[in-house]
Amino acid sequence: MADGQLRVLSTGLVQAAEQRRHTAEAERIPLTPCDLRFILLGPIQKGILFRKPTTGPTDGRTTFIIQALKSSFSRALASFYPFAGRLSVDKHADADGGRTASVYIDCNNNAGALFVHAAADGVSVADVLEPLYVPPVLWSFFPLNWMRNHHGFSEPLLAVQVTELVDGFFIGCTINHVVADGATFWRFMNFWSGICRSGDGSGGYSAEMMNGSDKSQVFSRQCRFSWMVVGNLEQEVIPPQHLKERVFHFSREKLAALKAQANAESAAAAGGGSQISSLQSLISHIWRAVFRNRSNNPDPDRDRKFLLFFGFRSRLQPRVLEDYFGNALVSQSVVLKESELLVAEKGLGRVAAAVNRVVAEQTDEKLKEAMESWIENPKFLKIGELEEGLMLLGSSPRYDVYGNDFGWGKPVAVRSGAGNKFDGKVTVYPGVEAGSMDVEICLLPETAERLGRDLEFMAAVGV
Repeated sequence: MADGQLRVLSTGLVQAAEQRRHTAEAERIPLTPCDLRFILLGPIQKGILFRKPTTGPTDGRTTFIIQALKSSFSRALASFYPFAGRLSVDKHADADGGRTASVYIDCNNNAGALFVHAAADGVSVADVLEPLYVPPVLWSFFPLNWMRNHHGFSEPLLAVQVTELVDGFFIGCTINHVVADGATFWRFMNFWSGICRSGDGSGGYSAEMMNGSDKSQVFSRQCRFSWMVVGNLEQEVIPPQHLKERVFHFSREKLAALKAQANAESAAAAGGGSQISSLQSLISHIWRAVFRNRSNNPDPDRDRKFLLFFGFRSRLQPRVLEDYFGNALVSQSVVLKESELLVAEKGLGRVAAAVNRVVAEQTDEKLKEAMESWIENPKFLKIGELEEGLMLLGSSPRYDVYGNDFGWGKPVAVRSGAGNKFDGKVTVYPGVEAGSMDVEICLLPETAERLGRDLEFMAAVGV
């Protein structure tokens, strides 16, 4: 790999292709507790890697691809028009004398989403895929690095950067997390790629779907809070230096073996219980391995936490539509003693059973209580205030990542940007092969190196 210096070739705002007329409700999409809790964090940054087409004429091929991506991006925004808007706030003088605020997406201005065309000189697809750790140059393939979600009052809610490599392309996306969760984001990517590939897309949103009626079914009242609760919005952003990221591949066969082991050990230790899933088994395997390679002076009675995010589209009653626009997420920590994470005998089964119990507890009643509680006492996630030793799971193996064929073949890999990285961040994706998973783990260098030498952990990692 050469120096990997990034050259920005063009940059500009892209508006939705169609200036549709919407109802007043559709032009103002209210943000909910599930949206607003992310306002102090960084955006979602996900990108997909492609090889360049090997067939057809080469003259003007890159220019054609960039033009096709930009044109289809504009068309996709017509069905995802809030992504071309900006955040806005209404301030209220309440009857009790208090001053509160409510935040919404202003879709009326069609301010546009950012589209960047860049080139990484001397960087190949192999330079991204083959290093043991994710190469630092990858972060430059994403636009709006170090932005916080609250910057969406003035900055684009969606930004895309298409970076040319020697033998490929990387499409890096930055989406404001108060506007969309992973399900909404990948729905947009599937829609955009479909338009680019065939001129048509499925899975877009109409104005009727955006009018907030789906949100009112979930949230019983408007979300107002004291603006002062958020604290200093312009707090310093500290880049996550001195961390290493590594992507581990787990084949379908290895995942099945982990699942079988977790269920057998759990049944033997507790006399049966709910069926433990492949993902729950994998989370438990990672948690135990990272902890034993982190811990120098374990305290058997000290609590350790793994923060999980749960999509509520299928958990609430009545069920929320799968195309619910926005964040349909709540979080809950699995809490275990350090001694429980270090136990050797039937250790995977014991940890997986605890993860399984927390997942099973996310009922309709509990989820709605959590949402109402947030309105009464807003709490905003902050990377700088996470507990020492916390681990957090992001993304999902259920998203259709590899269906994003823009017309020159499917992606060969998915990667994430610099946003919201910290020691203990775990990001899970579907693997290229059906039933497999890829897991990106972000750790301090010494822990990352120990993890790679951990024979028990690496025995489950595929080649």
